[in-house]
Amino acid sequence: MTVAPDPTPSTRAAAPAPGERARREIPGDRERREPPPGATGRAEHAGAGAARREVAVIGAGPRGTAIIERLVAASQRDDWQGLLELHLVDPCAGLGGNVWRQDQGEVLLMNTATCQTTMYPDESCRPELPVPHTETLADFLAAEGLGPADIASRAAHGRYLAAVLERAIADADPNRLRIRVHRTSALDVSGEPGTPQRVALQDGTELTVDAVALALGHLATAPGPRSQVMEHAAARHGLVHAAPANPLQVDYSALLGRERVAVQGMGLNFYDALGMLADAAGGRFAPDAHAPSGLRYIPGGGEPQLIVGSRSGMVYRPKPDLRPYLPEPHEPRILTRERVLELSVRPDGLDHEADVMPLILAELQRALAVSGFRALAEEAVILRMLFPFGRRGGPITDAHARTLEVVRRSLREAAEPDPAWLLVFRVLTACRIQVNQLIDLGAYTTESVARDIDGHLRNAFASWASGPPVLRVRQLLALEEAGLVRFTGPGMRVDVDDEAGRFVVTAGEDFRYSCDGVLEAHLPGVELNAFTSPLLRAWRERGEARQDSWASRGTGRRVPTGSIAVDGLYAPIGKDGRVHERRLLVGVPVSTAQPGSAITAEPGTAPQLLHHAEVVARRLAAWGGALPA
Repeated sequence: MTVAPDPTPSTRAAAPAPGERARREIPGDRERREPPPGATGRAEHAGAGAARREVAVIGAGPRGTAIIERLVAASQRDDWQGLLELHLVDPCAGLGGNVWRQDQGEVLLMNTATCQTTMYPDESCRPELPVPHTETLADFLAAEGLGPADIASRAAHGRYLAAVLERAIADADPNRLRIRVHRTSALDVSGEPGTPQRVALQDGTELTVDAVALALGHLATAPGPRSQVMEHAAARHGLVHAAPANPLQVDYSALLGRERVAVQGMGLNFYDALGMLADAAGGRFAPDAHAPSGLRYIPGGGEPQLIVGSRSGMVYRPKPDLRPYLPEPHEPRILTRERVLELSVRPDGLDHEADVMPLILAELQRALAVSGFRALAEEAVILRMLFPFGRRGGPITDAHARTLEVVRRSLREAAEPDPAWLLVFRVLTACRIQVNQLIDLGAYTTESVARDIDGHLRNAFASWASGPPVLRVRQLLALEEAGLVRFTGPGMRVDVDDEAGRFVVTAGEDFRYSCDGVLEAHLPGVELNAFTSPLLRAWRERGEARQDSWASRGTGRRVPTGSIAVDGLYAPIGKDGRVHERRLLVGVPVSTAQPGSAITAEPGTAPQLLHHAEVVARRLAAWGGALPA
């Protein structure tokens, strides 16, 4: 969802800019001053009183698009009654949404293969609504020459999302469901619980609807204390500071011409930043068979040296290149679903190191031994693979050289994955799902979550199971070979030297660099009290949303999560305890209540994104009187 003012003009030139694709006009993208006959008439339906028969969806990314596709499918049911008008609100409607917008360049990449994304439910979802289409991202991009195990650009995914939306609008019977597209931002959703809701749009339009779904992604937040310190130091000393943000919203050109820039974070946003910074500088990566990475970076001019590190020092490994086909997921034999359910009800709560880590190690040992890799099945060997810099992230000596060796080795293992390395990747991917399930069930003690899960395990899992495409790691090494990257290792710290007017990066006693810029290479956190969107700020001011909390099974002590508290998975709860049942939230800001709902949906995995989309679509139809409650 985009709630900030959209910098893109509402009217575009007839011809796209060089390198851009023309936006396809989607049916229904018209401002109609007069509503269609019957669209806003009131009708009586069971349990809802007088209904306006209008609903809204705010956000046109994957979640919002899925809700609309499911609502169109619902309108094909025999028990659908009358005419419902649907308002879709998003400045990037028809473009794939803000993150995936199809008119961005091809620099930013997905980190999953094309066959791992779909917008249509399959049998694993057990859909109750019709499923008229089955096209996956791989099917859609086959015409562009991409295979099922290839990695697509985010713009390519945006083209797919735009096509899914276009098809849904075309499928809608105008006598049953009419869709109006508002390419603007939603500033507020107001109204008492149980009554129609008013949706105020940035263009001055005000809609009155029976119910509204808010399909939210990562939202901008006010800077935290550390970010504020760096922001103020940058203003005082003429330095540059880039706060956590969606990569499309970062001005990478502001980093050009600087001597050194500290980069905090070594995950996917870090890899995005590498591509975006090179693009901003006009640099390019040329094939070079003699380079360790297979690439040589040709500078465009003004690139700073990047001093790269994090708390753990763990740079994400590339996902293995498994073309042309992906292997089947690993089926756990020790940390099974049944074992997860058994662990989740222990009254004293789980200590990860004592109760779960031994099962993960046993799962890896069993899989390696059964597959004939007995030399790798030793616990000490596995721990070295998982935590090359130790488990608690303290400073190390020779940090740059040791990190570089880990990256180079991981590239070799990913570019030509041997069966043992691939097996470890598959087992850890499966174990990560099980651990996340335990977290979502509240099985751990709060102390273990803070010490073990947040302390080091999430990063180790993500490093192995959520890494970037091989190409991105080749580019990282090419930049290092050009002298533009220096690794700090674990324990990175950024301070301000006011006397020198510089940022100072340290990591242990033998690592110290002076920098004139800082890039926080990660997304903003989920924090209701820090969200800067006008819509959520209005809810906070009126007390119509409150922060959720998580309680461990062992102590029962509740810890704030930053997520929005909801009732029945979707309806926000006000500070007075009232449930705003006509507002239905899905996505990142309600992540505590919706575990497992990733930003994309993988076929054959019963993806939560599509499950939530169908439930929300049915509820919208029910509030609008088109389907029984």
